[in-house]
Amino acid sequence: MENLEKIKLEFERIKNLGFIKSTRQNNRDGGIGNTFEDYLGVEENNLKDPDFEGFEVKTKRFMNSSYITLFSKTPSFPRGANNILKEKYGEVRDPEFPDLKKLYASIFGGKWSNVYGKYKMTLNVDYNIQKLELQVLNQNNVLENQVYWDFKDLRSGISKLDKLFVVFAESKEENGIKYYHYNRGNVFLNLNFNSFLKEIEKGNIQFDIRIGVHKSGRNYGKPHDHGSGFRIKKENLIKLYNSKLEL
Repeated sequence: MENLEKIKLEFERIKNLGFIKSTRQNNRDGGIGNTFEDYLGVEENNLKDPDFEGFEVKTKRFMNSSYITLFSKTPSFPRGANNILKEKYGEVRDPEFPDLKKLYASIFGGKWSNVYGKYKMTLNVDYNIQKLELQVLNQNNVLENQVYWDFKDLRSGISKLDKLFVVFAESKEENGIKYYHYNRGNVFLNLNFNSFLKEIEKGNIQFDIRIGVHKSGRNYGKPHDHGSGFRIKKENLIKLYNSKLEL
């Protein structure tokens, strides 16, 4: 595969540079992903297409065990689901803005997550109606399941991950300047959508709800999605794919 060979060559080239200076020093995460993509020659974008030579590129700190974001996808129904969820299940979390609610929660399949001590939420895969439901037990223990993703939208969201290139880096800081050494990479090929659903059912994939609000300007009071999306631990990534190659 010509594209895979190019991935290998470019990774070796960047790896051999050793520690390189972050190109995005002011980024909250130090620009670890942006720096690698800058050296790779990827133009920054939020498009649904893969990043480089047909591969989606994701970058992590070597010792960081946090979840890898697969993709972001607002629910298929109802329209404006983020705002509905925030207003219905969110809470005022900032005393300076007593009129603004937020909703932050990590939801899994196969178990109930406690949300603000008031609600319980879980993900339910329904193969008969081809939907992934966000189920909620409200304060009266009445089940609500009006919010869902249909399988078509999930397939669309995950499609660019069919070929995935995950890069790990060591980091250091000298005189306030961040540096990264991209020294390990994994290539995952041929994502299996049914495996994705199965891993949700097993509780290995979570959906993080991160819905805040704009606190100023013309959008004051409107929902602000801070990166809601489907996430998985790096050690479980292989369960979604038919093959893996270590670089």
